[in-house]
Amino acid sequence: MSPEPGPGRRLVAVVVEVRDLERSAELYRAGFGVALKPAKDHRGSDRWTSGLHAAVSWEDGAFLHLALYQAKGDSTSGVQLGFEVADLEAAHAQALAAGAELLHAPRAQPWGRSARYLDFDANVIELTEPTRP
Repeated sequence: MSPEPGPGRRLVAVVVEVRDLERSAELYRAGFGVALKPAKDHRGSDRWTSGLHAAVSWEDGAFLHLALYQAKGDSTSGVQLGFEVADLEAAHAQALAAGAELLHAPRAQPWGRSARYLDFDANVIELTEPTRP
C-alpha cells in the first residue's frame, strides 16, 4: 500500500540534462522567459547536483528549483515542463523567435490556452495562459 500524500510531499526541484548548456539556457531565457542565472560549476561526483549548470529558484509561494545541467553522458532523457504566462500570443512569438520548435500552436484546453514546443534536446515545453474566473 502506498503512503498517503501529506504535508511536505510536493515537487521542489526539477533537473534537466541538456547537450549544450549555454545554447539551452539562452533558449529558456529568451524563448520561454525563465530567469536562469548564469552557468556555474558545482564540484563533486553526484550526477544530479554537481557540474556545470544554470538554475533558478522560485520562492514566492511554494519553493521550486529548476536547473539545466550539462549532460554527463551521451544522451538526455525527455521531460515536459509547463510555465504559466500572462499573454500566450506574445509568449508564443517569443518562443518561436528564440528557436523553439513548434509542436502545437496556441489552442483552447480545459485549463486555459496553451502551446507546446520542443527545446534543443527534445524536451517538451508547454506555455499556458490559464483561464481566469
